Amino acid sequence: MNEELVKINLKAEHINRTTLGISGTLDFRYEFSEDTMIEMVLLRSASGNADSYQLLPYRIPRMQIHDFIDTFYDNIFKDLGPCSNFPVIETKARDYKFCKVIYFERCLFNNDHMPNYLPDGYYKAKVVTSGETDWSLTVLFQVESTLS
Repeated sequence: MNEELVKINLKAEHINRTTLGISGTLDFRYEFSEDTMIEMVLLRSASGNADSYQLLPYRIPRMQIHDFIDTFYDNIFKDLGPCSNFPVIETKARDYKFCKVIYFERCLFNNDHMPNYLPDGYYKAKVVTSGETDWSLTVLFQVESTLS
C-alpha cells in the first residue's frame, strides 16, 4: 500500500459490554478512476490459526469501485450516515469526490444483509482494492453461539 495515496487508521471500539464499533479514518489522497477495482471475500477458520482460513462462497466479485458503491450503498454505506462523513450518494457515485479523509466515530454495521447462519469460528473479511494504488482492509471477527 502506498501511504502517499491511502492511509488507514481504523480500530474496533467498545460501545458497551457486548457491542463493538469502528472508529478512525480512511485518508484517500487520490480520486477513484475507472481503473479502480474492488472485491470482497470471506474466509473462515475453526481455530483462528493464520494458515487455517478457508475461502467461503460469500463474496463480492471484482468490480469497478463506483459501480460497487452504487450497487451496495443501501446495504453497506447507508449505515455510516450518523457516524461518518462518508458522502451521502443521491445520484451516482461517479458524481462525487472521494479524495478526502473519511472519519468514523463508533460506527455500527447492520447485519441484515449478512448470511442468516454462520457456523461458530473465526472469520476474515477482506476488501481488496487495485488501480492507481493497491490496498486492502482485513476485518477479523469471531462468531460464537449464545444461549437464550
